Amino acid sequence: MSDEGKLSKLKFNTTSNIAILLLISVLAIVHLESILQPLVVAILLFFLIRPPAQWLEEKMGGHPFMAYGVLVGIIMAFLFVVSNILFSNLQSFTEEVPVLSEELRKKLLWFEENTTIFGFSFDTSEVTGLITVEKIESFATNLVGSLASFTASLVTVLIFLLFIILEAETLPKRIKAAYPADVERITELAISSSKGINVYVVTRASVAFGQAILAAIILYFYGIPGWFLWACITFMMDFIPYVGALISLLFPIVLGLIILSPGSAIFLIILLIANQQLWGGVIEPQIAGKRLDISPIVLLLLVAFWGWAWGVLGMILGVPLAVIMKLTLESDPRTRPIAMMLSMNPKSD
Repeated sequence: MSDEGKLSKLKFNTTSNIAILLLISVLAIVHLESILQPLVVAILLFFLIRPPAQWLEEKMGGHPFMAYGVLVGIIMAFLFVVSNILFSNLQSFTEEVPVLSEELRKKLLWFEENTTIFGFSFDTSEVTGLITVEKIESFATNLVGSLASFTASLVTVLIFLLFIILEAETLPKRIKAAYPADVERITELAISSSKGINVYVVTRASVAFGQAILAAIILYFYGIPGWFLWACITFMMDFIPYVGALISLLFPIVLGLIILSPGSAIFLIILLIANQQLWGGVIEPQIAGKRLDISPIVLLLLVAFWGWAWGVLGMILGVPLAVIMKLTLESDPRTRPIAMMLSMNPKSD
């Protein structure tokens, strides 16, 4: 093994510099949230729309801004329609909360009075304190509220996106002029990193959207209150690994147990779980070719960190940011050992 790969060769001052940079980065992430959060969204949006924009540019000709402008306009119109339906659906669900709360109380009372096992009955008082329709409403309202507060910075996102598009068009020429000897290596690293990030963002968004569409159909068919709201939450939570799927399924299942018969509720649970497994376990690997190669504990720690720093939206953005970080570390031989430590199945050279 070469000296570069030995942990003992890592100098103390290098470790100190890394620790200082990490501390400064954490402070910047926390205190510059209003700037960095729109920038991250703009970067991910750029990677999402870049393939169709390049296709449109080839078909339509003209300046690249025309293709990007068409796609951004379509996305903004789509978000406007979805946000109106979402807020209307949330309001309808809020109006049904008193009726649902009373229905939950009756079902729990019936369960307590009519269910015994070996002569022992159940006390549902703890359940009523743990799970209430009001808590479900509070979760949905807080999540939608955090998204609504973020939309106020939509103009900032669009400004960042404009400059990112400009940089993408002019940066290769500047690199070629400034570093002619290294332009091939830099270009190759940029292409590989961009391709990896783009594959993840497009795959994740496609899988989450498909899962949300089927969830909306299932919930609407069973008459679940706030069906569109829970479908949107399914889309957002699908970006959070491991716990996201559980959160997105939990509340619709509770509502189904409240308003449906036991048999229908069981079928609802089966369909929702099957939908999640179909997209996450079957379709996603077929599209992406492989699963995300990041250690589960590292992924959970990163999501927890971004959730602490930026709330629910930070948890949603945490995995794409982890992908960007890992690909960036892999692109440089000096930082590749760190990327291998983050990987679940590292490949040695």
